[in-house]
Amino acid sequence: MSQPLHIGLLLCHTFAPILKQTGGLNYSAIFQKEFLAVDSGVVLTNFNAYKGELPNSVDQCDVWLINGSPSSVYDDIEWIHQLSHFIEQLHAAKKPTVGICFGHQLMAQVLGGSVERSKKGWGIGISRNTLVAKADCMRPMAETIDVMVFHQGQVVRVPEGSKVLAGNAFCPNHIIQYNDHMLSIQGHPEFNSQMVKGLLGAESFDNRPAIRAQGIANSVGKPNAKLLFQWIVNFYRQATTIEP
Repeated sequence: MSQPLHIGLLLCHTFAPILKQTGGLNYSAIFQKEFLAVDSGVVLTNFNAYKGELPNSVDQCDVWLINGSPSSVYDDIEWIHQLSHFIEQLHAAKKPTVGICFGHQLMAQVLGGSVERSKKGWGIGISRNTLVAKADCMRPMAETIDVMVFHQGQVVRVPEGSKVLAGNAFCPNHIIQYNDHMLSIQGHPEFNSQMVKGLLGAESFDNRPAIRAQGIANSVGKPNAKLLFQWIVNFYRQATTIEP
């Protein structure tokens, strides 16, 4: 068994009821399952950031993960302000942190970038991204990485000193690295096609039939989720003194 790697999961939303209807697990269980598939030493502790419940210290866990949310990073909501401050603390302490979708956008915004609702519309389904830079965590290496996406907002300006690792024409800033201690991904490696279809079945998409149809069509296939989770674990272990 690998040496324990304690991940603090900063939850930015509870699990959508529509996903439970499709047989989905909760976010914590999904992340635990996916991480354990690539590293038997991973242990998760949950913090309900969307309820204003944050850790007492950045050192409470070895590394941190910020997940997705239906909220927008530019919403004037107290818990988002509180989480933003905690991200500032994580950055100052150089604590290894990974952001996913909402977490990706919030990290960019906090660290000096810009996030906007994209004029290109919704990104839903499998997104194929070309690697434009290499990072030590990308093992095994690949030329492209496919990941499920479900977003309207995008990082339109990356923070100074950050490095874009992968992207495409629709979302150029899909994977961003900040020095050696922060990494963020626009996509949802924890999502599968069933979950995306479940979200598209919500009433909010009843008056968006074209978006729903296109999203379902775009979700056919299998993304490189396991590879992306391997890269995330590699990043965590390289950014700490905790070896596999």
